[in-house]
Amino acid sequence: MPPSFFLLTDFGLQDPYVGQMKAVLRSRVPQAQFLDLSHGVRPHNVLQAAFFLASSWPYLPPESIGLAVVDPGVGTERSILLGREGGKSVLAPDNGLFGLLLQSRPECLLWRMRAPTPVREISSTFHGRDVFAPLACELAQGIDPGKMGIEISFTECFQLPLTQPKREGNRVQTVVIHVDHFGNCVLNLPAAEWSQSIFAASHLYLHHPRQETVYPESTYARLEKNQLGILIGSQGYLELACNQDSCARKLGLDIGDECIFGL
Repeated sequence: MPPSFFLLTDFGLQDPYVGQMKAVLRSRVPQAQFLDLSHGVRPHNVLQAAFFLASSWPYLPPESIGLAVVDPGVGTERSILLGREGGKSVLAPDNGLFGLLLQSRPECLLWRMRAPTPVREISSTFHGRDVFAPLACELAQGIDPGKMGIEISFTECFQLPLTQPKREGNRVQTVVIHVDHFGNCVLNLPAAEWSQSIFAASHLYLHHPRQETVYPESTYARLEKNQLGILIGSQGYLELACNQDSCARKLGLDIGDECIFGL
């Protein structure tokens, strides 16, 4: 089977950056296949990228190699990490992008990578093309990660402070990790861990950003007009939503904003 690369970036598609990364990959691995997971991560938004990576991981092709390049610290001393779990691998900067994935996949192995021997000058502003892509090619050619880096533990890499919810008594402090096209607000509450306690009540109280009653429901359509609901979203996290309306606009929420519930 030809090597499969998946790409997750904040590059957009109007510039040649994605194409140049693929050009490097294709030039070294001519039979490569590509999956564009997303190039629409908000510029520099590591939290959103972490959500995209963690929620997409179960659906990625076996033996695929990812380049997750949302890298505000490009060119600095920040290191590049390799994560590997279940035959799949992904390269990402050590800036918290692995946080949600490692929470859901604690068996994931991690290496702190050394930069490959450059074939041309490395740009200090474009490591996606000049460092990530050559590293991914070496992995695709079967080089042992132990020969390219040093194995580390989860505690040795940078932790985003916004990935973990906090509970004090009957209050839960959460953060919006994504606002989708429909205005649904995805929370840092993995459904597998939180759905039982959230759905035990007929309704919840939202104390912040403003006081609202929130109704646990199974589908958007079961919410009445103007009702605020909390559902198990398709990406494996709980989300705040309105029926055919933007919850983000209704509550004035955006990525990184805090929500506080009373259970």
